[in-house]
Amino acid sequence: MTVPDPGVGVPPAGPAPAAEPSATRAVLGRGSLYTIATAGPALASLAVIPVVTRLLPVAQYDLVAVATVVLQVAYILVALGLGAAITRQYILDADGAAGARGVVVAGAGIATVLTAVVAATGPLWAPVLLGRPFTLEVLLALVAGAGGAWMVLAQAFLRGADRPGPFVLLAVAASLVGPAAGLVAVVVAERTAAVYLAGVAGGYLLAGVAGLALVARSGRPHLTRHGVAAALRVGAPTVPHQVSLYLALAGLVVVADRVLGDGGRANVALTVGAGATVVTAGLNNAWAPVVYRAARTDRARVLDETTRVIALVAAVLAGGVALLAPWLVRLAAPAAYGHAELVPAVALASAAALPSVVYLASGHLVFARGRTGWLALSTPFAVAVGLGAAAALAATTGLAGIGAGYLVAYLLLAAGTTAVQRRVAEYPWWPPAMPLVMLLWAAVSALGALLPVDGAWSATRVAAAAVMAVAGLLVVRRSARAGAATA
Repeated sequence: MTVPDPGVGVPPAGPAPAAEPSATRAVLGRGSLYTIATAGPALASLAVIPVVTRLLPVAQYDLVAVATVVLQVAYILVALGLGAAITRQYILDADGAAGARGVVVAGAGIATVLTAVVAATGPLWAPVLLGRPFTLEVLLALVAGAGGAWMVLAQAFLRGADRPGPFVLLAVAASLVGPAAGLVAVVVAERTAAVYLAGVAGGYLLAGVAGLALVARSGRPHLTRHGVAAALRVGAPTVPHQVSLYLALAGLVVVADRVLGDGGRANVALTVGAGATVVTAGLNNAWAPVVYRAARTDRARVLDETTRVIALVAAVLAGGVALLAPWLVRLAAPAAYGHAELVPAVALASAAALPSVVYLASGHLVFARGRTGWLALSTPFAVAVGLGAAAALAATTGLAGIGAGYLVAYLLLAAGTTAVQRRVAEYPWWPPAMPLVMLLWAAVSALGALLPVDGAWSATRVAAAAVMAVAGLLVVRRSARAGAATA
């Protein structure tokens, strides 16, 4: 196989898909399924935490918390960003599906070898990075990370193949089956972190093996050294990009813990506030392939059409979370957490959903071009500035400053990724003017942060959220129909 340099004269696998009624309807329709898969781990975590914290002693749950961080970072690192390259390769590379299968096979092998190396050297790095020795719990997290990497590679292939059903099932196996098995094992066998994490690792391994089997059954792989090297050129620079995005939340919790001694409450506020951003990330699994499949000269039009509607969805979701924050935080945490103080942080964090849309839209053109190296610089910079802003603001505004730090990080991500896209894209694109969406976003975010949470103001919050949801739904439906009429 002769693989062209990433983004240089790469022909699409086919013309813009005539089978789709419109780009917007394709993104919103399939995107709803992908959102389930993307939100699954977060929802599973919310469901499992109250149970596992009651079943395990505090010291054992501390081990689970550390292992969870190791798991999340491990499967990003050992996959080497190849998941980001596989979908692109499936759609844009001349070798298409066969070449993408080859990268999945190679990536699974690379991830397995890297996991073995990381595990073997665990006694050296664990005391330095984790502040604790390399234990069975950390080893189980690495095993789960290997299964997670296999799953991510397979999901990238399924995303390129436009198969959201299996994509969702793999996510369910990892995020629900594993923790459920772990909880049952804790009840039946022994109340230790190792027993629970064995179940979690089993779920990730199940999802990873099932994903690889799905890829293998879809056809023969075309594996070449040049093809894998081309995928690594696209994927490897995204590793610091992906790790930085994960640390945008985890790092803010650390900042809150260091500056305010409030890491637990910050974790609750950010988990709730990031909900709207999780939805946009889910939609992105359907959005990216739609953009990739468009003819190069038509991608700007497709991005204009889809960005306007997805931005409206993001503004409505962010506004809903901001306005309903008083009730959402009551569901997430007991009264001892001080619900009223969490509300401004939730509202400000939820506002990050709209800039995340611009960041993702520009990112599509960067990945389509295959020039991802700049993201290895722009994303860590944006997250670092967001963490610094949070530390500075938290000293005077408390938890609200932590939520503001998350918003600052995503504003910089949007600006930085757009700047990268303008530099590397074959047909550079500017985000469309959206004055009404921007006004709605700014207004509901401010109201969510500033409106009182008690008395008659509670009814005002609920009424505003309801009106916004209905109006937003009507506008989105009209936009999707308009797109179908012009497709």
